[in-house]
Parts: sequence; C-alpha cells; structure tokens
Amino acid sequence: MRRCPDCPRTAPLKRLVTSTDKNGNIGREFVKCESKPEPGKELPKCGHFEWLDEYIERIGVEVASRELENPSVVEQLGCGNPISAGTTVDAEVKAELKKMNKQIRQIIELKKQDNLMAGFFLFLCNFSRISLSPHR
Repeated sequence: MRRCPDCPRTAPLKRLVTSTDKNGNIGREFVKCESKPEPGKELPKCGHFEWLDEYIERIGVEVASRELENPSVVEQLGCGNPISAGTTVDAEVKAELKKMNKQIRQIIELKKQDNLMAGFFLFLCNFSRISLSPHR
C-alpha cells in the first residue's frame, strides 16, 4: 500500500474489509488512512477512505501515466511520437483497468453470495439440530 494522498503523514494506507451490511457492502475491501499522530507535529485527523477497486484503478492510471512519460517505454512500444503513443496506450490501459474493475466487482458480489449461502446453511444445520433433538 502507498501512503495517503490526502495527508503529509508517512504511514501507508491500511487495507480493510467491511463487516457490516450497510448499503450492501459486506465483505467489500477498502483502504483507509489510519496514520497515528507524529511527535512534534500538529496534524488534523485524516479521513481518507477509498474502495479497493477504485484505489487499484487510481494507482494503475498513475503508474501508466508515469511510465508513458518515460521515453524508453514509448520506444519499446515502437512509437516515434510520444503524444500519439500516450493517447492510444492511455486509452488501452483505461479500458483494461475498467475490465479489471468489473471483474473485481463480480468477485466481490460472488463473495457476498457465498457468505450468505454459508450463513443460511449454518442456520439450517442449527435449526435441524434443534428440531431433531429430543425434547425433555
């Protein structure tokens, strides 16, 4: 994880998973700034929050744009004009990131369904155990 883009602290963002079903986001991963106060510095509390899929997309775009600024990357792509290469490659990178983002959302949705099914199965097991046990 990289450090928080919203504050000058040095601690990296922390990767966490939602544990509540608020807005249907149970099990969804996110990153959050949890920097501790640093001695001798008066900094306000940082409230940076980002869903993991959005974080991955943002980092991917940042990395891609940085790589396109490097002339050796443009030469490896076989393009003599960095401006036209950047436009084409940037569009390709964004399209690929969108595909990855969609796949991540599908995985999250499948994980939610998996958790619901497991919970329902446990409920049925406990219910059948209660209903089948002899009453005293």
